[in-house]
Amino acid sequence: MSRITRRFVPPASRCNRSRLLRLNALAAAMLLAAASYAQSARLNVDIPAEPLDKALNALARQTGIQILFASDTARGHTANALKGSYTAREALDKLLSGSGLVVREQAGGTYTVQPADATRGEAALPTVTVNGEAAESAYGPVNGYVATRTASATKTDTSLLETPQSISVITRDRYEAQGAQSINEALRYSAGVSSYGAGTRSDWYTVVRGFDPNVYLDGLALPTTINLASWRVDPYLLERIEVLRGPSSVLYGQGQPGGTVNMVSKLPTATPLHEIEVQFGNNARRQLAGDFSGAIDEDGKLLYRVTGLVRDSNLPFGPFKDQRLLLAPSLTIKPSGDTSLTLQASYLRDRTNSSDNFLPAAGTILPNPNGHISSSLFTGSPDFDRYEKEQWSLGYLFEHRFDETWTVRQNLRYSHLSLKDYMTYGVGLDASDATQSTMIRYAGIAKPDYGRFTVDNQLQATFRTGGIAHTALAGVDYQRQRRNNWELYALTSSFNLYRPSYTAFDWSIFDGSTPESTLSIQEQVGLYAQDQLKFGQHWVLTAGLRRDWSKTSTEDLINGTSTAQKDSATTGRIGLVYLAGNGLAPFVSYSTSFMPELGTDRFGAPFKPTRGKQVEAGVKYQPSDKTAITASVFEIRQQNVTTIDPNDPAGTHYVQTGEVRSRGVELEGSAELNRNLKLVASYSYTDVKNTQTNDAASLDKTPIDIPRPRHLASLWLDYTLRGGQFSGLGFGGGVRHVGNSPGASDNSLNVPGYTLFDAALHYELPKWRLSLTASNLFNKEYISGCYDATRCIYGNGRTVLATARYNW
Repeated sequence: MSRITRRFVPPASRCNRSRLLRLNALAAAMLLAAASYAQSARLNVDIPAEPLDKALNALARQTGIQILFASDTARGHTANALKGSYTAREALDKLLSGSGLVVREQAGGTYTVQPADATRGEAALPTVTVNGEAAESAYGPVNGYVATRTASATKTDTSLLETPQSISVITRDRYEAQGAQSINEALRYSAGVSSYGAGTRSDWYTVVRGFDPNVYLDGLALPTTINLASWRVDPYLLERIEVLRGPSSVLYGQGQPGGTVNMVSKLPTATPLHEIEVQFGNNARRQLAGDFSGAIDEDGKLLYRVTGLVRDSNLPFGPFKDQRLLLAPSLTIKPSGDTSLTLQASYLRDRTNSSDNFLPAAGTILPNPNGHISSSLFTGSPDFDRYEKEQWSLGYLFEHRFDETWTVRQNLRYSHLSLKDYMTYGVGLDASDATQSTMIRYAGIAKPDYGRFTVDNQLQATFRTGGIAHTALAGVDYQRQRRNNWELYALTSSFNLYRPSYTAFDWSIFDGSTPESTLSIQEQVGLYAQDQLKFGQHWVLTAGLRRDWSKTSTEDLINGTSTAQKDSATTGRIGLVYLAGNGLAPFVSYSTSFMPELGTDRFGAPFKPTRGKQVEAGVKYQPSDKTAITASVFEIRQQNVTTIDPNDPAGTHYVQTGEVRSRGVELEGSAELNRNLKLVASYSYTDVKNTQTNDAASLDKTPIDIPRPRHLASLWLDYTLRGGQFSGLGFGGGVRHVGNSPGASDNSLNVPGYTLFDAALHYELPKWRLSLTASNLFNKEYISGCYDATRCIYGNGRTVLATARYNW
């Protein structure tokens, strides 16, 4: 129940009364002028065919007008799709066409929606008031946990209900409430997504539907790197993170078939934004962040945003710091309402080390006569190990709208990453030690350097042919990546897991070792076309086709040899959605992918690209912009997978007769059940197997190069008090279950499942938000995955963060 505050107002003087009258008259004139302008101005609107109450809400948000209507009046009606430039009255008339409802203009720019035969005197008092708010865009923020639009699946701003594939949108409100500090952590409540855990060096652990995901930022590919050199994107820089499940080569080119993670950056805003955030946590964590945005000029044609943070922390084990410096400025130039150019830049510097170890299965998930190996054990070399990464990017997002039909976009970015990684790691127990207490270790130095250029040109047309509405897209993109990689490895001293001793690192182990030094260049050109066809109010067909040409050249700088490989592929997608009108949207789709496979067979013939294909069917339910539920079943098959050549006696060559199949069921839902309670829930069953391979031991077994648990389940609840003395105080809690997963190629090693609990406490005040979050609240010790019996990894321990944010 809302509170009413009464204040005593002293009698005004005659002068004050006169001044108040003049101010009131001026204010009234301004309101009338604003209302008159809103009624007559032509505004751009984009509303799909959907339930009438949702369409009226969308129109109010996009135009800023106020609409009054009775809940019973709108119930059972579906609005016509509407896209183009209209006055408020024209837009309302078109939305209501054929519904038997009419619009009446009221004073102050307000409109009421009533039955056509209702008289003014008999009309029931409207019970719903819709006020204009900022319309949600697929390229911008989401208020709350539930998104309604996406661009990741179609490269157009499209309703999630009209997207014929399973897709999750993890909003900033959601992952900040859960205390996520990395992309891995932000995705941990999503269906079908598993990982080894959050690392300080990379985000490479994430798995979607059993495969490594393709990673994009603002629709452009990030550098494809070796695992430990992955491009890092701090969640503080983002508005949302989207997971598109299944192949996406039809729009993005080469990639794995499991799914795509696309992150959406914070962009400049016309509304002033000033934010300072201070954070403290365990392991001596201290972080200062800031986010500032607004208009530079009075006309709002120049907008800026500057986001950054600095962090100092310790690693859970070892004498190492975990430090980050991050800065991301951007500038939007809007010479007109139809043209926008956003310049973007970013810089990140990490000074840290590994936050995990490779440990043997004996002593972690299997018995060891010496007992259990501690999860806090550091197995590296304190005077040798270090991880120093520096990355930066420059680019822009350009869009120009010629008219109601034609829009052109060009997105471009150049990214550069350099790394110095000095590492000591275990490779299993020493077989010569009968006590099973000593681990063999290697030491390595990796100095990769990456540069990637990507440009994507798009032409979009929105038009009608008879009763069919089209959103057609054609594009051409070009990608070029250069990688200069230098690596050196050598066997170093063994390490006693139960009586650790850290001696001075012996650099002489590298004497006589030959480094690996390669220069590789990958290029890809792609042409694609797509059409989203809406038949009447209920059917949406999405069809796309793409042709790619790729080239990879690799030069061995040590041996003076070089190789080159050219590939081409055609990929596509077709999907159908039925909009039932009550928020239900069943869908079915078929999509394909390709991925170049480097190398040759024993006759010197280059490998063909691996090919992926997915069949998916499901249903989406979004009765309002506060609830979104998706259920789907799928099967993915990846073919042309390399497997041992059975005709090669030495066993050193491969043939492409292998196949990996992934099939499963996924359920996911996000809801704001009322003003107080928010919910996120998911469950997935994923069965991944080698269905064709020449290795008899791994046939019909789950591949173990990445964690692939069959069962995943999670639930997150957040409750906030909205009245009374403690209004603004909230509590959050979550539980995550990860099922068993195999840890050996023949699946003979079983990695036990685990269940983790998370918690949050937050308090919202005017201009302030205070929060306390805990991940793995009870500090459960568990193994998150094993490559084999020699290399197992402990998952993240308890992480506690206290955050204070001030906005003005």
